[in-house]
Amino acid sequence: MPSNGNKRTAKQCRTHWDNVKRDVTKFCGFYAKARNTFTSGYSDEMIMEKAREWYKSRNNDKPFTLEYMWKDLKDQPKWRRVLEQSSKNKRNKISESGAYTSSSNQDTEEESVSKEKRPEGQKAAKQRQKGKCEPSPLGDKPSQNMILFHEVVTTRAATILRSPEATLVSAEAKKEKARAKKDKAKAKKYKTYLKLMEKDTSNYSEAKLKRHEDVLDQLARELAEE
Repeated sequence: MPSNGNKRTAKQCRTHWDNVKRDVTKFCGFYAKARNTFTSGYSDEMIMEKAREWYKSRNNDKPFTLEYMWKDLKDQPKWRRVLEQSSKNKRNKISESGAYTSSSNQDTEEESVSKEKRPEGQKAAKQRQKGKCEPSPLGDKPSQNMILFHEVVTTRAATILRSPEATLVSAEAKKEKARAKKDKAKAKKYKTYLKLMEKDTSNYSEAKLKRHEDVLDQLARELAEE
């Protein structure tokens, strides 16, 4: 739903998803090219930077703003199928512009993908015939585009909802680690203090004995404060 609170129509959702799919697919092309080109001595972040650079330079100097969605989508099986369908047949190789190397138009290929319908399962067909099938929030016959768009939004929402919990767990882990580190340092001070207390100082000079007592006093104050 848009930030102004108005509900999007099905047509607006389809248009929005087509734009998202186009941009994410284009970035996927640059990322795949960077990963295949720079195979030695390049970290994942360096490959990402190269993909971002190529996308921006071939997109009127506009940066890729859907990286969060790309990360959520790139390993989804259904998304991979969309990418594979966009890549096969008339795309032999991805050029630096992210476009097809053949004369076919990318938008034409994407339109053919968007028109495909998910085949109805046998169980769903029987339930529909008996009138027992519950209505889908996406309509009677949602397109593959609508199904994918719905799944992207759902996945992103789940990620956002998990974030506070993940942040809390991470914060608690850091606190525990810091606490353990502090306890270890304190135990080390205690050992040093006890070792110095047991030290035979009968042969110490007056100056050395003074330094010894000063160290003991300092450790005692630090341990008392902790």
